[in-house]
Amino acid sequence: MTNVYPSCEHCIAQIFVKGNLINKKMAQQFFAQLMGLGESKELNQELELFPTEEREILQDNFMKLSGGSKKIDRQTLENAVKLLLPKPEADILARRICDLMTGQIATNNTVTFDGYIHCAAVMIKGMLEDKATQLIYLAKGKKGVATFEECFNFSTQIIRLTFLIIRNLPAFRSWDGNYICNLEEDSVNRLATAITNELEKSSSENIDNQAVSAWLSKSSLLNEFFGMLSHHIFQFPMIKGKYLIPLCRGIPTQVYPSWLSLSDILFINCALPSELRSEWRFLFSSRIHGESFSSLMGNIIDKGPSVVFIKDFDGHIFGGFASTSWSLGPQFKGTNANFVFSLAPEMVIYNATGFNDHYQYFNIQQQTFPNGMGMGGQLDYFAIWVDSEYGKGKCSPSCTTFNCRQLSGKPEFSIDMIEVWAVGPEPTEEDDETEARPSILDVDVEGTAMLRMLNRGPISEGMRDNATSDDPEEKELYVSSVSSQ
Repeated sequence: MTNVYPSCEHCIAQIFVKGNLINKKMAQQFFAQLMGLGESKELNQELELFPTEEREILQDNFMKLSGGSKKIDRQTLENAVKLLLPKPEADILARRICDLMTGQIATNNTVTFDGYIHCAAVMIKGMLEDKATQLIYLAKGKKGVATFEECFNFSTQIIRLTFLIIRNLPAFRSWDGNYICNLEEDSVNRLATAITNELEKSSSENIDNQAVSAWLSKSSLLNEFFGMLSHHIFQFPMIKGKYLIPLCRGIPTQVYPSWLSLSDILFINCALPSELRSEWRFLFSSRIHGESFSSLMGNIIDKGPSVVFIKDFDGHIFGGFASTSWSLGPQFKGTNANFVFSLAPEMVIYNATGFNDHYQYFNIQQQTFPNGMGMGGQLDYFAIWVDSEYGKGKCSPSCTTFNCRQLSGKPEFSIDMIEVWAVGPEPTEEDDETEARPSILDVDVEGTAMLRMLNRGPISEGMRDNATSDDPEEKELYVSSVSSQ
């Protein structure tokens, strides 16, 4: 026994010694009795799924709740779980979590160590199918089955729980909790809708294990939130290296708090590449820096990957993620990691389709090319366009780059507010030096475009390291700009 769980045995002994309850030898005897003298092979295997620190936490929690016996009183456990959950769902959710620890037998008045560990092993370390079974049980309604509506309600529960947990994190306090601690029901519902929209509906009203397994596999937010619920119930620390809410840097929150909701921040941050989720750096706000395109330009150029948020006067909130620094020039830049999104009236991420590479565009003081900021589509038909004449914008009804619908309330909209945040660590001088240098072929872009029109493109075009695409939309980019003269 001692060679299977040396760390847990040591932990139990330390707890007893610190509490002046018993000596180390007697603590080891208690541990052996608690473990059923090592007879449960399944229990041993499930405990070994957890690293030493987490095993000790499980042992510690069970011993405290059981008062040193081999079983926890059911009501004692329910009361302890209720304290960890948000109102008003705490009672039902706590009861069902305890059911999972007793094998879904609600009438069982005690929880064994085997049941406690088995529940933790499935919730935190289990296979998708097993987690799906638990999620269905937690979400089911009065009829004893889980419907699409019940899954939506469960999503709102774990969102509220996640918000409660996040409030205790240093990253949350960096955003100034005074303004985002009061959750608006609308933002919770929009986020829950975004999560449940990834659950495929079927002809049957009931949601089966296969559908929920697929839901868990495709929804990063559901996985993050269910993981937060599981770690919180068993009082594990936050997973190191995972960032649900980023650290906020550079915004004078006491003077001007961001108008983004906590739901907005979580939704976008979870869609970013994992290496960029740790921190957001405030670059620009039209409320602080003024309604000026030159001010926008001056604050966001060469600042690394960033997220642009736009709100129009119809109440639509939308924007895009730029995977590379904004820099001036009449060429499309960015990578297939770019995406555009809607936050209101609904939350949706539109990833790159691969049809073309028209990801991001930033230009000014050109006669033959549009002047402003654009993401996706093609010249004059962007998914998002902010004109250099500040205050004007356009969103096309469709976009081949991101396959998105019209993001603004009207095709031509007036800007209410813009915010831009750099994401991830601040670029270093080495990062700046590794930026691709412009080709000599790009110096006179307007002349090159005219040569293309005359079928006299530069003969050295084929010598590029990265030749110009033959995409028909990219050709139209040049044709439309020249023919407009």
